[in-house]
Amino acid sequence: MKILAIAPSYPHPGHPYSGIFNERSVLALQRICDGVEVLAPRPYVLAWLASQVPRWSAYRQIPAFASRDGVDIHRPAVLQFAALGAAAEVGTFYRCRRVARQIHQRVGLDAIISFDLFGAGGLAWRIGCDLGIPASGWATGGDLNLATAPSARRALVQTLKYLQVVFYQSHELLDKAAALLGCPAARMPHGHFVLPRGIVEPPRMPRERIRTGLRAQWGIKPDQMIVLCSGRLLRQKGIFELLHAVRLTANQKPDLMFMLLGSQPAFDETAAVKRWLEENPLVNARVRIYPACSPEHVWEVLSAVDLFVLPSHREGMPNSLLEAMVMGVPAVAFGIPPVLEIDDGQDRIALAPPFDSCALAREILRLAVSPEERAEMAERGRKEVMRRFMARENMLLAVRRIAAAIEERSPSKHRLRAYEGV
Repeated sequence: MKILAIAPSYPHPGHPYSGIFNERSVLALQRICDGVEVLAPRPYVLAWLASQVPRWSAYRQIPAFASRDGVDIHRPAVLQFAALGAAAEVGTFYRCRRVARQIHQRVGLDAIISFDLFGAGGLAWRIGCDLGIPASGWATGGDLNLATAPSARRALVQTLKYLQVVFYQSHELLDKAAALLGCPAARMPHGHFVLPRGIVEPPRMPRERIRTGLRAQWGIKPDQMIVLCSGRLLRQKGIFELLHAVRLTANQKPDLMFMLLGSQPAFDETAAVKRWLEENPLVNARVRIYPACSPEHVWEVLSAVDLFVLPSHREGMPNSLLEAMVMGVPAVAFGIPPVLEIDDGQDRIALAPPFDSCALAREILRLAVSPEERAEMAERGRKEVMRRFMARENMLLAVRRIAAAIEERSPSKHRLRAYEGV
């Protein structure tokens, strides 16, 4: 099977780790399919505007075409106005149609998959109609959580109706899609499945040697523990609830050090976090901020830390948490729906009520003083992630679902039906 993957973000020179999980999904598909190409529209930015805002400057560095790890990445420039909903999707479609047709003429595509439903999903089903091939999409979280404007909701409903196969990272996202369509989740139309995208298997590495070397490099004493939080420093990711929790742990366990890995000042609230730390010197002494690093280095960092914390308020499926768990790092997290789905009442994660910094601090302290409990929890979590959340196995399931849709499909009928909504 030859697949066109449509991604709202994909790594590029201006933002090397943007859409890194989209890339990992593509590479997992590449190992399964006969071929995968990526269509990732880039925002059109005037040169004089790029000099005013760091984010726009990063967008100006995106090439129109690149090849990365054997995958061709096509990036036509488009004007992006998400609030316009379907109108914006139609405009993006006309900008991308020519590129998609050229890819199809060259390789003979069998299907399309989008890693997002809002925007990328609308583009996927329209291109599918234009090329006469089935389109599928993955609800990743931000799409169903952030499409609040009426026009955006209408566009999302249209996408849910016209994609032949839709995958959901969690049952929470399936429930949200069902609410948009006005039907119970148990009675969703054929072709809707809960299937996390999953994470790649960690590489084999000399973990003890890496742990010793990194901790020495960071200046961590043998009796100190490192609590890691990875990802962009954003309010909706719970960064300020975490900082309050750090303040609550300061007097009770002074050997705890907190690492914030993933700072991207042009794309997050790093500046606000640093100002908060300057006003709270006791916390500032215990928190270290590090920039985003390569995916390969993340595995090394996980080898060197003692606890992982996910203070996020909302996630489609927290891949950073899954990566920590598969590496055998015990985790503390707010009990948001996808986290509860991973834990499934089996004490695989230390849970705190969302937004409750006091409870988050208590769970961190509880695990920090109990190495036996940390080890048992880590092993339970690792086994569950290996069983349910590995990208290769889950992408294979997705490809089988798409293949079934290809067999069931009547091209002429679908083409006529779908074009009624363009």
